[in-house]
Amino acid sequence: MNLRELEQSARKSMAEALDYDQDDGPSEPHDLIAELADSLTPVYTSDLLELAADHSAFTTDEPELGPAFGGEPTPVNIIAANVYEYLTAVLWDEFKALTD
Repeated sequence: MNLRELEQSARKSMAEALDYDQDDGPSEPHDLIAELADSLTPVYTSDLLELAADHSAFTTDEPELGPAFGGEPTPVNIIAANVYEYLTAVLWDEFKALTD
């Protein structure tokens, strides 16, 4: 999986979630975005390392939320947290684009 594919999956997931909630109104956006970002963040080390190879900032940025997967500051946990935060930003952008 590469970063472009992950972004496309995030945008598609947001569109589907908003379409599903159309009758009832959109879910609370913070909860929806957190849920989608969590479900889209890869859990396999090989997938995370592949993403880090495409986007080196995943390895060098300090995640605002701290390391993922239990909080140990291992390289993979830091990458996972940065991927999650990146997806959160992509999902917010898509949410705003689809609801404006």
